[in-house]
Amino acid sequence: MLERHFDAEEYESLNNNENDRDRGLRLMGRDKVGKKRVSTNARIYCTNGLISTKMQIHLILSLALAGTTEAKYWMEDIEHHGRSPYFPDLTYRVFRNVKEYGAMGDGVTDDTAAINAAISAGVRCAPGVCMGSTLSPATVYIPAGTYLISSAIIDLYYTQLVGDPNDRPVIKASASFSKESFSLIDANPYLPNGALAWNSTNTFFRQIRNLIIDTTALPPDHPVVGIHWPSSQASSITNCVFQLSQVLGNRHTGLLIEEGSGGLLNDLYFYGGGNATVLGNQQYTARNLRFQNADIAIWMTWNWGWTFKSAYFRDCRVGIKMDEASNGVGSITLLDSQFENVEVAISTSRSSNGALGAGGSLSLENVQFHGVVGVLVDRDGVDLLGNILTAGSNDVFIMGHLAYAGGLFDETGYFNVPTPRSGNLLDGDKYYERSKPQYEQATSEYFQSARVNGAAGDTTHDDTEALNNLFSYTAANNLVAFLDAGIYIVTDTIFIPPNARIVGEAQASIIMGTGPNFQDVTNPRPVVRVGNPGDVGQVEWSDTIVSTRGPAAGAILIEYNLFSPDVPSAMWDVHTRIGGFAGTALQVSECPAIKNANVVNTNCIAAYMSMHITTSAGGLFLENCWFWVADHDLEDQQYHRVAIFAGRGLLIEAQRGRIWLSATGSEHHVFYQYQLVNTVDVYIGHAQTEQAYFQPLPPALYPFPSEAFFHDPNFQMQCQNDSDPTCNMGWGMRILNSQNVVVYGAGLYSFFNHYNDTCANNKSPEYCQERILSIDGNAQGTKILGLSTVGARIMVQRNGVDWIASFPNNSTFADTLALYLP
Repeated sequence: MLERHFDAEEYESLNNNENDRDRGLRLMGRDKVGKKRVSTNARIYCTNGLISTKMQIHLILSLALAGTTEAKYWMEDIEHHGRSPYFPDLTYRVFRNVKEYGAMGDGVTDDTAAINAAISAGVRCAPGVCMGSTLSPATVYIPAGTYLISSAIIDLYYTQLVGDPNDRPVIKASASFSKESFSLIDANPYLPNGALAWNSTNTFFRQIRNLIIDTTALPPDHPVVGIHWPSSQASSITNCVFQLSQVLGNRHTGLLIEEGSGGLLNDLYFYGGGNATVLGNQQYTARNLRFQNADIAIWMTWNWGWTFKSAYFRDCRVGIKMDEASNGVGSITLLDSQFENVEVAISTSRSSNGALGAGGSLSLENVQFHGVVGVLVDRDGVDLLGNILTAGSNDVFIMGHLAYAGGLFDETGYFNVPTPRSGNLLDGDKYYERSKPQYEQATSEYFQSARVNGAAGDTTHDDTEALNNLFSYTAANNLVAFLDAGIYIVTDTIFIPPNARIVGEAQASIIMGTGPNFQDVTNPRPVVRVGNPGDVGQVEWSDTIVSTRGPAAGAILIEYNLFSPDVPSAMWDVHTRIGGFAGTALQVSECPAIKNANVVNTNCIAAYMSMHITTSAGGLFLENCWFWVADHDLEDQQYHRVAIFAGRGLLIEAQRGRIWLSATGSEHHVFYQYQLVNTVDVYIGHAQTEQAYFQPLPPALYPFPSEAFFHDPNFQMQCQNDSDPTCNMGWGMRILNSQNVVVYGAGLYSFFNHYNDTCANNKSPEYCQERILSIDGNAQGTKILGLSTVGARIMVQRNGVDWIASFPNNSTFADTLALYLP
């Protein structure tokens, strides 16, 4: 263990790259632990916010009136009107403050029972009782303080644990912490039969943010875990600190993820730990993770593909370790990162002879090494990068399979990419990134409740007019629209104007389009429109779901037109969720899986498109947004399949580009999951797709007509010389005449052939799908690092020609390319 130490403020400002929260603390004149010192000369700073001069004046006056008093975080201070309309008890509380359930936060009282009581209040989806449900969402708020616990906090399904971002609360294990407890926070407990409480690949819509997890009172040899987090899409852990033992040989782990499918980890700080993190999941995006004085910072046990961006390793023995025993690591993509004073930066399961095939693939771009003894050490102790440490400005280091015009190769070394990074996507020399604003400095008076302003959110009233009025008013007056938890029925388009700020609650704020305006497949209409063509400005939109009820063949759930020429607009945790949950009339009782029949239930044609970023749009950052057509009923305790039809996933046509997709997924649409047409300057990392499980019966030809206006794929033409039914299945990704599209990690999956998953096994002679990624036309500057596919015979088609087959690139369960250049 290397023994150089830094305090928290110095470490989080590593390489002059402060995160937004800590820059805000410095500007606000707070101390290192973030305690607020409000005074009349305080400078206003809203993390990642777009606060106008007018709003700054209002806030300065508010702080001046506050004098030197402690101001509460707005989430603690506002009135909460969130509801779950289909929960049997109408008094059910979505928002709950742990202090109201007896938690003291004084560092002395045992707060275990009180915090668990706050989480479990009401009849909620508990381990061993419920396999999943959207009916009992909750935001559990934890004010500043130190909360001593003696056993695990059990984080239930569909729960958001949120601490005060101004003074992150500490969840501290007591010296008597139970050895029977698996972790301080257990988000998916193991049952007596050895199974997880919830299927990890169906554990969605949950967050933990703004906490300090402290295990330092426990002996170094106590095998404790800070957070146990096997989960999947639309989940995240954000802005958390892990204080672990720093004694040599300790057994403390900050974060354990051993199963699941996707999500986001961002702005996490790990101090110490034997294994600071132990990570295994199909795919994930991890951004701005920082490690100091860990023995092993990241132990990657298995994956198909992980993307690490802006990761910093300091004073660790090993930065990233690929598990050698299982050979289960498929692909790691690492960019814009740094290792400093580390004994071994990366320990690889591969050797230079490529014996693992495409397994253990590694792609590095813009990664710096300072004071590192071994950069890339194989299982025999050989540093494979020792003699080639310095990269050129456009070089990508790859260990694995490389495909470009020259052929397919197994490579270990730097490869020169002919086109440099587009400056339009960069912040300095790194790709732009931006964390979800929490509006730490805004007081509660700047938040306008949807319910207080006339919206019902009860599934029965038409909230179209109320929501349009709310968004118009708050945008015009520099306020934040707060969408209380609920289901807001709308019968016509909701318009989000430039300069709007919208915050949802508990990932249970749902805008649901229904009625004749959304039913005409020949005249598609947006449920939510962001800006009109030609509009210029910025928006910030977070924690909201857009959906439909009943047949809605003409519904474009989100149409995005706004152009942001300077600071990009952004959407965080804004999802489309089509069918498969209470209130949609698109559940298993209405839309069961139809097997062995080429039939479409027209009442289950639920959307035209999930999201359209139009030709006039540009300057948009999306993070942890999931565009999902339900494959199963979220309320059904046996995970029964449903057959729901939505034509298109995410369509990007922004001619001025500057689009960033961080930790996104798009699943189960008929034609495609992602399509980029005539666009430029698009960053993607990591992206994940799945095809519609019912295909190819019916095939992708049905039930939507192919529209040239939207550049839809023409399956009748492209499959005319291919009689295999699996040709007629939706694409994972299509890139048409688009330049500077850079992909840092993509998992394009085809698991089923008409609900039969045997074709997905890489030992099967059958394939689920013929082709999954298509690139056509001018693709200058386009590159894909860390491409993993499942179940497809052809990984890449280029200009209509099958170019890269999957079989030579088998890695683990997936097939992998470390780098592909069209």
